[in-house]
Amino acid sequence: MELLNKNLIKMHTNFQTQEEVFEGIASLAVEQGLASDKKTVVAGLANREKESTTGFFDGFAIPHTKNSAIQKAGIVIMVNESGLEWNSMDGQPAKFFISLLIPENEAGTTHLTLLAAVSRMLVHEDIRAKLLTLENEEKIYEEIKRFLSENM
Repeated sequence: MELLNKNLIKMHTNFQTQEEVFEGIASLAVEQGLASDKKTVVAGLANREKESTTGFFDGFAIPHTKNSAIQKAGIVIMVNESGLEWNSMDGQPAKFFISLLIPENEAGTTHLTLLAAVSRMLVHEDIRAKLLTLENEEKIYEEIKRFLSENM
């Protein structure tokens, strides 16, 4: 199963709000055939965020949702030009979004495995620092793919 795809990584976004980030993630997911309905994906991301923050450390967030509009599991990555308030664990704004989109029928298995792997990756300060310095989508793809292939 190919969860990571270069076409699902977008750098240099200029989102101003959490809602705009969710809309950007959902738009790209629909455009690339991961999801069938943008509004349902946005609502799923927003509802999950209300439960507890997906903001991590050092500018990272892992917004995620599992719902019926998602047709196949995937990771959508957005890297914003500036940080946004995200209620992150360290109180810092988020700018690097690793979004996990999971079909409802894979909620237990794929969702938990993927969330655990991405969380394990972001626990490493050196990996977070490296991801923030990568200058294009290809390098982000290679770095995350390498980690996930070794850890899933």
